[in-house]
Amino acid sequence: MSEKQSTGKRNTGRTLMFLALGMIGVIAPPQHNASAETGARAQHVAPVPHRIAGDAADVLVRIVGGLACSGTPIAGTRYVVTAAHCVLGRDGEPGPRTVVRADARLDAVAILVDTAYATHPSVRLDAAVLVLDRPLPGPSARLGTAVPTNGTLSLTGYQPLDSDGTLLRGTNPHNRPLPKNAAGPVIEIESAPAGCVVAITELHVSGDHVIVPCGLIPGASGGGLYANTPEGITLVGIVSTVTNDLTANGVVPLASLYELLAHTDAYSHDVNHIDAGSANLAQRS
Repeated sequence: MSEKQSTGKRNTGRTLMFLALGMIGVIAPPQHNASAETGARAQHVAPVPHRIAGDAADVLVRIVGGLACSGTPIAGTRYVVTAAHCVLGRDGEPGPRTVVRADARLDAVAILVDTAYATHPSVRLDAAVLVLDRPLPGPSARLGTAVPTNGTLSLTGYQPLDSDGTLLRGTNPHNRPLPKNAAGPVIEIESAPAGCVVAITELHVSGDHVIVPCGLIPGASGGGLYANTPEGITLVGIVSTVTNDLTANGVVPLASLYELLAHTDAYSHDVNHIDAGSANLAQRS
């Protein structure tokens, strides 16, 4: 989604749909999703994405300035975690992005991302961190170290809503229908946190990637795979891709995020001409 589309309404969970485009989120991330493995999993009944509330929804924020995306603030830091394809432009370079939560709008002063994603797109490289000049007010998540081995997880991201409050979904990631009774040259579309609660035994973990049976559509990119631990909501993965049959989502492994945090000098981009060192990039949760 273009910046003009995603920022036309401020301080709301809304995006804009231009009828000339006929869809929102028209720029899909490069296809590096589930390949043949997902075809086998398509034989299983995937959880159905639905609107959610509670802690997993409360930590989510919207990322505007490029594609319509989601993100997760990290407790005790100025970091907001999202996906690489949410911060990279058509030229493969990171651009200005703004984090939105209710009435709060904070611009990133720096972005941590491996720009190799632009030429070699893969789930492994699809991680990014927005560095703010101060912590974002409101709920945040702890940063986990690994996907748990038992229990359930929540896969969560912002999704567009139909005029009746249900999720606005087509039959594939590129089929984005108009809301019911839509009319006019510009249509406002509400968005809300949505996702699936999935048993960990239903995840497909192989090598450097995780596939979650859910099928969130564009808008959820950069959202979180969360574990509800005694310490609170814990981020254990980043929403990356959606399969064409809408049965699953690819998730960025935490190792990719920790790579950015461990080598901030190599991956930091000063998108607003502000000294990245002033953002205290070494601060960790």
